Amino acid sequence: MKHIICYSGGHSSALVAIEVARRYGKENTILLNHDINSNVEGEDIKRFKKQISVYLQIPITYKNYNDLPLSNLPDQFDICEELGSFVNPATRQGLCTTYLKTIPFTKYLEEYFTDKNCIIYYGFDKNEPNRIERRQSILGDMGYNTDFPLSLWGKDGIDLYNEYQIKQSMNFWNKANPESKYKDPYLFIDENINFLEFCDIKDYSSIYKRTIFSTIEVGIEPPNSYSHFKHANCDGCLKGGQQHWYVTYVKRPDIFERAKLSESRIGYSIIKDNPLIELESKFSKMKCAGIEASEHIPFQTFWAEAKKILKNKIEEDEKPCECYI
Repeated sequence: MKHIICYSGGHSSALVAIEVARRYGKENTILLNHDINSNVEGEDIKRFKKQISVYLQIPITYKNYNDLPLSNLPDQFDICEELGSFVNPATRQGLCTTYLKTIPFTKYLEEYFTDKNCIIYYGFDKNEPNRIERRQSILGDMGYNTDFPLSLWGKDGIDLYNEYQIKQSMNFWNKANPESKYKDPYLFIDENINFLEFCDIKDYSSIYKRTIFSTIEVGIEPPNSYSHFKHANCDGCLKGGQQHWYVTYVKRPDIFERAKLSESRIGYSIIKDNPLIELESKFSKMKCAGIEASEHIPFQTFWAEAKKILKNKIEEDEKPCECYI
């Protein structure tokens, strides 16, 4: 049995790699990575990937877009311009993720694991039960087993996952039985004997305790992009909203310009109904007003503060010069 880590280069996937290698042995663990163009995946992320690999004594297995070497890899903008869209019109899935990661990943499984003799691991945390369920479903339909150590290797994570499943099942029941809707999940459980037949509840019999919560514990600093971004994704993520693109505008103006060019070539905006060229003026005022460029501020707080600061800035600008008072 091989244990395949979906090794993105982010902190979460690194923790998963360490946990799995410690539990099942380095000889049974695969660090599967889809390398990304160096302009949009920073050098510090690549440093981090390599340091974790050296620490674990497990080489990185690269499965890249069209099996190209890093030096020839396109970035997300190149991919989308070639295809003439940022998303698949039918599924609304990002084309960059599909072509740079999903297709190479599927090809790797088809080439090396047709016998399904593997478990595939993701770095989803315990607050992402919807992502866990979706990934379980997709890979389960393909015949593969999955695991999520950051979520399900501990009682707290299992409790949160079970609560999510209970609420999902209750919603399913309520839609099918509108005449007898439940509001209390626990009342729903008590009154429905067949509940467990359609609710994927996790038990505690196979709990394996977490052994590491930060790579700093083994002397490896996480990528420096975490200082302002939440994830170690591509700079200029095409799935990001206005807050992400404001951070990109401030921290990576070159990529912001590249994204504007891509929008003009494709004829669509990355953020629906908000072309970057139209957001640029607002972002410029925000930067001049000193609004922090960070994804770590909750978006409600971020935009409430931004509106407040911009309003005050406008009012200050409208006051006459003190020389004439």
